Order: sequence, then C-alpha cells, then structure tokens
Amino acid sequence: MTRIQHLAFALLFSGSLVSFYSHSQQGEKADQGRSLNRFESNLLNKASVLLERSDFDAALIMMEPLLDQETPHPTVFQYACKTMVDTGAEAKALTCWLRGYKLYPQEANIAINLAHAQFELEHYKVALASLSDLDLSTLDEPISAQVRYMRGYAYYQLAQYQAVLIELQNRDIKLHWWPLISYSQLAQEQWQAAKESAQQWLTLEPANRSAWQVLMRSELGLNHPVEAAVANDIAANLQEHNHSGSTLDSIGLLAQIKAYNLAARCTKFAHPKANREEFDATDLGCAQYAWLSGRYQQSLDMLMQFDMSKQNQQHDNFYMLQGQLFAGLKQGDKARSAWAKVGLQSLPLGSAAEIKHARQRRNELQGQALLLIGQSYWLEGLWPEAQASYRKLAQTPGFATLAAAFSQRLTALVLFE
Repeated sequence: MTRIQHLAFALLFSGSLVSFYSHSQQGEKADQGRSLNRFESNLLNKASVLLERSDFDAALIMMEPLLDQETPHPTVFQYACKTMVDTGAEAKALTCWLRGYKLYPQEANIAINLAHAQFELEHYKVALASLSDLDLSTLDEPISAQVRYMRGYAYYQLAQYQAVLIELQNRDIKLHWWPLISYSQLAQEQWQAAKESAQQWLTLEPANRSAWQVLMRSELGLNHPVEAAVANDIAANLQEHNHSGSTLDSIGLLAQIKAYNLAARCTKFAHPKANREEFDATDLGCAQYAWLSGRYQQSLDMLMQFDMSKQNQQHDNFYMLQGQLFAGLKQGDKARSAWAKVGLQSLPLGSAAEIKHARQRRNELQGQALLLIGQSYWLEGLWPEAQASYRKLAQTPGFATLAAAFSQRLTALVLFE
C-alpha cells in the first residue's frame, strides 16, 4: 500500500465511529424483517459463550447449521462471517459476507463488513458497489459517517479525487477525513483549498506531521516559498521527534507555528506596492524574519517601500534593523549611517509616564546603535572613529560603564600594536 493508503486504512474503523466487529451487540437495531427463531437463538447463545472464551473454531462449528439454512437471519451472518475472520479464513469470510449481502443488501452491518473485506484485497470498485445500495438517511449518524468515509477512501484509491470531495465535503467533517480531503485537493492542484483544509486539520491536530506536509506542498503551489520552508521545517522536526521517541517540545512547536503565521503575513512583501501604509510592528516583524533567515537584500527591499520622514513609532527600530542589514551585506558606511539616525526623532505626545517610557526606550536603542557603530569602526580598523563613538556612548544614560570598558580595551589594543 502507498503511504496515504496506510494512513487512511488505519483510520477506517477508528475514532468515534461505530465498530462493526463486535459480536455481542450486532444486529440489535437492524431492520431484520423477522425475529430470530428459537433454534437460531439457542445456537447463537451457545456460540457467544465460546466467543467470549476466544474459542473461535468451536464457535464456528456451533453456527454451521445456521448457515446451512436457505435464508439465514442477518444476525447469523454478522456472527458467523466475523468468526471466520477471527479463525483466519479470510476467503471463506468474504464468501460468507457476499452471501449475506445478496440476501440483505440494505443491512448496513453486512455491507460495511463486506466492503472492508474487499478493501483488504484492494478491490475498491466492487467495495463501492457494495456500499451503493445503502440509504444513508435511514442510518444512525455514526454509521452513515463511516459509510461516507469508506466511499471516499475507495474513490481516492481509484484516483477519483473530485468524487472524494463530493462525498466528504460540505458535511460535518470528522478529524480523520482531512487526509483524504486534503490529498485529493493536492492531486487536483487545488492549492488554496488544500491549504485551507490543512489549516483546519491543524486546528485539531497541531502536531500532525502529515498536515504540515500538506500545508508545505500547498504553499509551494501558491508560490509562497517562505511559508513552505517554515512548514517543511516543522514537519521535519516532528518526524525527528517521532523517530527519537523524545517528549514533544510544545514550546518549540508553538514558536515554529508562530514563525509560520508571521511568514504567511509577510507574503504581501513579495510584490512591492505603491502607497504603502505606515510602517508598523507587523511590518517590522516581517523584515526581521527575513533578516534572521539570512535574506538581507529582500529585507532591505521591504524597508525601502516605506517613507520614514514622518513621525513613526517604529522609527528607531526601523533604522536599527536597516543598519544590521547593511552590515550583513558588508556595507559598513551605509550601516553606520542608518544607526546614526536612531534616537533623532522627537518623542511622541502622551502622559508623563508614557513620555518617560518612550525616552527610556529611545536611550536604550540609541545606546545599542552607538555600540554597533563603534564595533563597526573597530572591525574596519578605524580606531579614532571607534573611540569617538564610545565617548558619545558614555554620555547615553545607562551605557557609561559599558562605554568605558570598550574604550579601555580599544586603547590597550592600539597601544599594544
């Protein structure tokens, strides 16, 4: 079987759906046409005792006279055919289910078990036919949901992907339906629909590696390489966790999910537009994400879309980042020029407490900028310029001690040379 076959088949009888493999409660709600007669009830009761002991061979021998009847009761098939499966007689069990289905095509229990046996043999077309006569409106919701899923599974194996979506979408979608839905959308290159399905799947199972892989593939189809890369990283980390057997790092996973969400919001920067809105915290986060991922020029291109000549709360953060990007591109003069603009904007209006906080924040960023300017000069061997930066840094509240330490180290280095 392929990977999706294993994934879907493993879920076929799982979750909250009804299992039709139980001997003890089969047939209780079925419209069986007639009641069990005394002969049938007597032998089935005796067989049940043997089944409880897992003595399947003896139980099957006990039920053989019931199968010898011209028209056995549906409950007889439910017990006997299942017991044949338990004894390992798969071919005999399939013949048993087929006989029961021909007599009672509307019996959901028999039809579902027949289709399951046909799935085992990968006879998906005949399995669909076995389920086609069932009137879902007459079945309990868990049973009708199971039939829909089995139909969808068969359609998928027959590469009838649109039929899968017709069968499973626009209904109360169960958790384990999402693989069939999303993989069918991928197969038809319905990238946006597959992305939305993966996201809904992940709201229920955020640590599901298959869902992240679907999301990664759909993002690639939508030409969103950043989002695809983050989704792929998450899927890879989940695979590593599954193989190692270690405890899932939920905090790390949350951080990666937030990184994906941030990358998704940053897609708008891929194609610059005129009349950009004011540079805000989200824009800063997007540019920082590109910087941290090593895409310095792309991040600079993002920043170039904004006019920073007007009052802006992100003024200092903007130029701090711009300087770091130029430094990453080995453009020291431009980097220092950007850092020199940090702290030059007037403080915003507000209450005394707000102004005090803004001033403290400006002093902190200005001190960091001066420190970076000094280091930049230092790395280029421009000692006098570096010393001048450290002297200016010493005048910045909170940075006097740090400035003195760097100045002393620089003086000692110059004297040593």
